[in-house]
Amino acid sequence: MPEAADIEAGLVAFLKADLATSTATAGRIFGGELPEAEAAAMPRAAIVLRASGGVSLTGESYLEHDTQRVDVFAFAATPRAAAGVMRAAARALRSLRRSVHAGCLIHWANSASSAIAGREPVTEWPRQFQSFQVMHGLVAIEE
Repeated sequence: MPEAADIEAGLVAFLKADLATSTATAGRIFGGELPEAEAAAMPRAAIVLRASGGVSLTGESYLEHDTQRVDVFAFAATPRAAAGVMRAAARALRSLRRSVHAGCLIHWANSASSAIAGREPVTEWPRQFQSFQVMHGLVAIEE
């Protein structure tokens, strides 16, 4: 059976390859959660991508493609700086066209909400939050 594609890893690779986003975060772009070593240095510019719930556009089909809602959390030392990080990531994601990143075929990423300012619960780090709907292949592709 073929290996399943990892949409979080694919999006992390895509954003790390985007010059504006990678520069804005100094390459600190992660899937799932911040690594422990990064958390100790916060708040500073970083992005965390996390798959979340939502409606599948291919739920009743046998396609080996699906849509996944992905939440993007942009952090920085100030709320305004976090908004700048989010703008860079959102612009990059909106420009994403059919391509393979970290073995995941990604067709597109559409904004599923506007950015929301706030602070990380417990730590109070400044952050922006935005959701995207991403169409991707379910089977990993060798690059």
